[in-house]
Amino acid sequence: MPTTYRVRIRNGDDAVPETAAVRLVALLPGAWSARLLDCSEAVTLALTPPGSSSSAEVERIVDTVLADAALRGWFRDGMADHHSG
Repeated sequence: MPTTYRVRIRNGDDAVPETAAVRLVALLPGAWSARLLDCSEAVTLALTPPGSSSSAEVERIVDTVLADAALRGWFRDGMADHHSG
């Protein structure tokens, strides 16, 4: 059963969080699903990779996506939690 991970990203500047959320989701691997949970000062997404990805794998992929020039200045502010289903 897939696991859903809550991931929060933020930026120290006055960057637009909605744009960052769209860019991050667009750059995720194709089989992933994403749901926006919060988009205020930071962006919180519920990410569900296919299969049984570990939190370390999810962190690695999110960090790789955040290294893209389109998300310059954004960083992962932790994995809030995760749950099955």
